[in-house]
Amino acid sequence: MHTLSRNFLIINILFFSSFFMLSLTEKIFADTKKISNLEKKAQLVISSQINAFQNFDTNKAYSFASPFIKSKFANADKFGSMVKSAYPMIWEPKEFKFLEFTLFNESLIQRVLFIDKNERIFMFDYEIKNYGQDEWLINGVYQVKKTSSGA
Repeated sequence: MHTLSRNFLIINILFFSSFFMLSLTEKIFADTKKISNLEKKAQLVISSQINAFQNFDTNKAYSFASPFIKSKFANADKFGSMVKSAYPMIWEPKEFKFLEFTLFNESLIQRVLFIDKNERIFMFDYEIKNYGQDEWLINGVYQVKKTSSGA
């Protein structure tokens, strides 16, 4: 092989490798940005519902519930009564903080740490689903059970 042909081949390989790496980097960046945007949407929906609970606005809180949740609770008052009695730490938290976020089976999963008025700590995973045209709604809230600690 001539030196000129070999140099041309090396230059082509380097060029296409660089192009491939640049395309891959752009895709990774785009995916990361998309995930970050979805995380912000999940957190907005959750915090909006919690704020509605804190303001005793059950109609507003109910508006963030998915059709599945609404099928279990016929109206905002029944939904609000259930949350108030079964989940007082969500109804009226002293504090809450967003933890891990992930995607699972086309759902957004956001873990939330709650501290109630008695300083007890609770964790819940919120499942958020898209119901068309970027309408993200809470489809379930699942308590994360504490694991025993050696400490």
